[in-house]
Amino acid sequence: MKNSVKLAAAVLAMALASGSASAKVWEFSYTDGVGDSGSGTFITGSVGPTYRVTGITGTADGKTITGLSSYAGSDQILYPIDYPKSAGVDLSGISFSTSGGPDFNLYAYSGGTWLLNSNVDPIGYPQNGNALTAFSVSTVPEVSTWLMMLAGFVGLGFVGYRRQKAGFAA
Repeated sequence: MKNSVKLAAAVLAMALASGSASAKVWEFSYTDGVGDSGSGTFITGSVGPTYRVTGITGTADGKTITGLSSYAGSDQILYPIDYPKSAGVDLSGISFSTSGGPDFNLYAYSGGTWLLNSNVDPIGYPQNGNALTAFSVSTVPEVSTWLMMLAGFVGLGFVGYRRQKAGFAA
């Protein structure tokens, strides 16, 4: 019984140590019909029912993404589609810079997700973008999720060990 209490206390301590979720990490990838492609991660904070992108890493057209930009009047907002698993972008979209240029904007337009390129359209008019043939944004499990899963496996292993030990004693 003492060990069960210790295990419960350890699980509770891990959950409290991981803290509340103030940021989410999302994996993204995209391709369009003209050869543009990219992938990476968005780091977001919560803004009501949506998420504001506060950081970005990855590559776009083989170049390193260097950070967020204001290209095409972006608002850097993700909104949940299949909460909490996937998200989408709005008309203002998410803009980011790459090493050596250009800037890109991922945005929703005319029933789909599109990509603007500042080399093609320096101002960023939505009608000048390319429709994406593939676009996905999905959450990455938080550390607290992994800790709780690990604690569950440890607990199951401990219960199995105790039953096995009791079986030999009988």
